[in-house]
Amino acid sequence: MSSIRGRIVDRVARSRYPPITASPRDGGFQMVSSALAPESGALYGRETISWDVNRRWFPLIGGPRAAILQVCHPKVAAGVANYSEFRTNPIGRLDHTLDAMLTISFAAPERRDAMLKQLRAIHARVRGTTAEGEKYRANDPELQYWVLATLVDTTFEVERRYVGEMRRADRERFFEESKLMAGAFGIPDELIPEDLAAFRSYMAERFATLEPTDESREITRVLMRPGLRWIPDQSFVPLNWVTAELLPRRMRRLLDVGELNPAELSAVRGARLMARTTLPRLHGILSVNPWNQRVLRTAA
Repeated sequence: MSSIRGRIVDRVARSRYPPITASPRDGGFQMVSSALAPESGALYGRETISWDVNRRWFPLIGGPRAAILQVCHPKVAAGVANYSEFRTNPIGRLDHTLDAMLTISFAAPERRDAMLKQLRAIHARVRGTTAEGEKYRANDPELQYWVLATLVDTTFEVERRYVGEMRRADRERFFEESKLMAGAFGIPDELIPEDLAAFRSYMAERFATLEPTDESREITRVLMRPGLRWIPDQSFVPLNWVTAELLPRRMRRLLDVGELNPAELSAVRGARLMARTTLPRLHGILSVNPWNQRVLRTAA
C-alpha cells in the first residue's frame, strides 16, 4: 500500500492543477469546514478530496444505487443471498457497510486494521457456488474491487447530478485516492485501472456485459421495497425514483426496475435542480454526514 500512496502523492505533486480550494464560482470543488476531523494516521486526512466528499451527506443519496450495482455481479449476488440478512434487515446491511467504510477511511490505524481484520474473517466464511455453477468467495480481489468501484462510480454520478462542483481534476484526484482503499483491502495493482479514463472504461465494460440473476433481482426488490414494520414502502417511492434514474439503462431493464414515467422523471429533475442550487450553499453543520459522528472524533 505504501507504493500506491507514494504514486498518488507524486502524481498530485506533479499535477498542473491547484489545491482544492476553488469556490463553486470558479468551477472548482470547495472545501467545507467541519467540526469533525479524521483521526491521526487515517487513510485519508483533512487535505484529501475523499475527506471533503465523504464528510458530507450527499453521497448517501447513492447508497441504494451502489448496493444494487454490486449485486448485478452474479457472484456478489450469490454471496449476499446466501450469507447476509438482506431479507430481514436490508437497511442494516447498508448501515454496516457505511460504518465499515468510514472507519477504514478516517479512523486511526489501529481501528482501521481491526475493521479490516474483522471483514476478512467474515468474508472468509462467504464462499460457495452460484446457480450457474460458478465458484465464488467474498475475499476474491476481483469481486472486492467491483464493490469498491461501484462506490467510486456512484459518488461521481450523485455529485454530478446533485451538486455539480467537481472539475475533472477533482474527479481524477478522487479516483487516485481510491487506490489507497483498494490497497488497504490487499487488491493487487494489476486489477486497478491506471487512471480515471481507464476506470471509466472498466465501468462501461461491466455495465455492458454483466448479467444480473434472479438473486440480483430479488435483492434489488428488497432494497427498494424493504417492508419495514415502522416505515411503509410508499415512503421509499421518491428515493426509488432517484435510484432508478441513477442506474444505467441496461441495468434498469435487466433488474426489472422499469423506466420512470414523465411525471416521475420531472420530479427527479426538479429535485436535482433544487439540490444543485442549495447543497453547495448549506451551512457546514447542515451538510455533514451524520454517520461520521460514530467513527470520528471532534476536532480540537
